[in-house]
Amino acid sequence: MTAARVLFAGLLACALLVTTPVRASSLQVAPTGLALAANQNADVLRLSNTGNDPMRAQVRVFHWTQRDGKDVLEPTRDIVATPAMLSIAPGASQLVRVVRLTSPGATEGSYRVIVSELPPPKKEGVKVGLQFALEYSLPVFLLPSGATQGNDYALHARRMGNELEVSNSGRMHARLSQVSEIGAGGRRSVLFPGLLGYVLPGQTMRWTLPPAKDPGTSAFEAVINDDNAASPLPTSTTP
Repeated sequence: MTAARVLFAGLLACALLVTTPVRASSLQVAPTGLALAANQNADVLRLSNTGNDPMRAQVRVFHWTQRDGKDVLEPTRDIVATPAMLSIAPGASQLVRVVRLTSPGATEGSYRVIVSELPPPKKEGVKVGLQFALEYSLPVFLLPSGATQGNDYALHARRMGNELEVSNSGRMHARLSQVSEIGAGGRRSVLFPGLLGYVLPGQTMRWTLPPAKDPGTSAFEAVINDDNAASPLPTSTTP
């Protein structure tokens, strides 16, 4: 072996010695969303570390609205999450309290809690390998006065070119999944087989439609919230 090859092999061995292995994400969060009744001031999320190394996480809260057919998140003090920064030992879990700081309104309040796994602190002289960090975006709803977890929404849908537009004039959100278009003779074309998204009260959302197999009649149906079967989406009369 030449001197150059010996030197290269030595350098490669050193590089392997100071490079940490790939670290898999280990953060788990439950439940996947919260709904606080009008007389409920707080609820909890459980953050778990399923990995073999200590883990750090950050928890942030945002007011959630929808503008121009898109989700918008903005800082808020209507709710807070505590602790906002935490460390979790391997195999352990920790509770995060989500606390309401605002009074119930006539319309449901919509928020998002973002839970982010943070990278481990860098060690001097150690080259860190590829890392994957998880981030969860969890819906939090503050139910309006006099409401329970129900279906107080009012949806209207229409096709706009290559987009599906859905408006909600009710006072509570609607979660849409398994969206289909009704074609000639009642034939259904599945457009979105899984979760499509939310339409918040008083808001309008738009989603790009897949290429149409059958243009149909621009009539749509979807599974809404926790329903077991699909329901028709009334056609919007808005020009």
